[in-house]
Order: sequence, then C-alpha cells, then structure tokens
Amino acid sequence: MLKYGKAMKELAEDFKSIWKKDRKLIWWMIVQFGVSVWLFLLPIIHLNPNKPKMYARYSDISNGYAQSDWWYLVSFAVIATVLGIGHTLLSAKLYGKRGGDIARLFLGVSIMITIIAIRFLLSLIGEN
Repeated sequence: MLKYGKAMKELAEDFKSIWKKDRKLIWWMIVQFGVSVWLFLLPIIHLNPNKPKMYARYSDISNGYAQSDWWYLVSFAVIATVLGIGHTLLSAKLYGKRGGDIARLFLGVSIMITIIAIRFLLSLIGEN
C-alpha cells in the first residue's frame, strides 16, 4: 500500500510539472482524452441488445464478416477507457522519466490508434 501512495504522489508531481512547463503536452492529453471519449460513446450509442447478432469484422480475408454477439461493441468501450485514461497517465509518467518529446510521441501514436479504432468501428456500424 505504501508503494501505491508513493507512485500516486510522483504522478501528481509529474502533472504539476507538465502544467507549469509544457502546456503543449496538456493539449495533446486533452485531444487524446477527447478522442477516447468519442470512441467510448460511439458503440454505446449504437448498442442494441435486442438485436441478438451483428456483423463483426475479424479479418480482411475472404468476406471478412461474421455474425457475432452484440457485446462485441462493448470491447471498443473498454479499449477507449484504456487508451483515454491509461495512455494519458503513461504519458505523464514518460514526461517525468524521459522528457516531453517522448511523451508527445507516445500520445501522438495513441491518438492515431484511437482514430483507426474509430474508423474501424464506424465501418462496423455502417454494415448493420
């Protein structure tokens, strides 16, 4: 329990340092969080538990679509939570350990992954 408290204090110090020294990284964090919220809400809005099956794309080989359960969409909400919260916290930790450039690079890659996931989800929703 003592290590957890120490880690949280270090993370809080990293965020204070970012707030004072690197406002660009704050904007990168806000963009990452906003795109993740979009990825979180998109499947929830289109979730229809009354419909027992939906199209899910598992591969690009052959037709690439199969019937799957509706909770397939929920996995995108879980991914969005990990990307939005986890990667923002990791970037703050990276800032403290390695500097702002690496933290911005990490967030940039994370934003690109999130946008690809949104595009993939939109193609799935369009198939329904």
